[in-house]
Amino acid sequence: MTWIDDLRAAQRAGRCLHWPDAPLAGAGRALALAPHPDDPDAVGVVLRLLAQGGWQVHWTVLTSSWSGVEDGFVGPDPVAKAAARWQEQRASARLFGLPDDRLVFLDLDEGVDGHLAPTAANRARYNAHLAALAPDVVVLPSRADTNPTHALNYAWCADWAAAWGRPVLALGNEDPKTTAFTPDLQLTFGETTAAWKGAQLECHVSQSVRNQRTRHMTFADRILRVNAAVPGLPPGTYAERFQAEFFGYPA
Repeated sequence: MTWIDDLRAAQRAGRCLHWPDAPLAGAGRALALAPHPDDPDAVGVVLRLLAQGGWQVHWTVLTSSWSGVEDGFVGPDPVAKAAARWQEQRASARLFGLPDDRLVFLDLDEGVDGHLAPTAANRARYNAHLAALAPDVVVLPSRADTNPTHALNYAWCADWAAAWGRPVLALGNEDPKTTAFTPDLQLTFGETTAAWKGAQLECHVSQSVRNQRTRHMTFADRILRVNAAVPGLPPGTYAERFQAEFFGYPA
């Protein structure tokens, strides 16, 4: 039995599969399908465990999310803001150890509100990228998310995976904007791994500066507080949690 088999069995039984800070063994492609820069780092632990388990890990970032950068950081120019966010994502990928050719910026069009534009052209590029990469596991923000770009990303991924015709496991992660979250998979880790994840998150300097000004905490603090607030965890313990959806798997 693999961890995926265990996850399916736990879900069918109405249980959450608890997993320690240990490799998730397997083969194939695992994709962090990130609506924004920094989304791969919010799930850095599961991505590292997949890589340690033998999966070929890829990161795809859909938008520049320039609107998430304050004018005081690099000025008001959206192009400069986008460049800053891409530079931060490249820095975190290098720290993770991700090969350069496994980080892709799709740079899909964003609306004036800064969210992913729900256009036919965007969706065609999105679907073509997924078909070319053919991931076996996709890690992405949960469908139960109040961020419109997060929610649209999951909806598009679900539609693509349902029509793909091959097995795809989608792991929708919990983040600060997630609502009504009942996990199927919980990955528990301690302070050493939390410090590693925090260093990944702090590569996103623009986001840490903004969080310190608006929330009086670093970006790493914000994400790790979500990981530490999981019910039932002892002090000094954290968890990344996911809802699982199995597309194309036999009944």
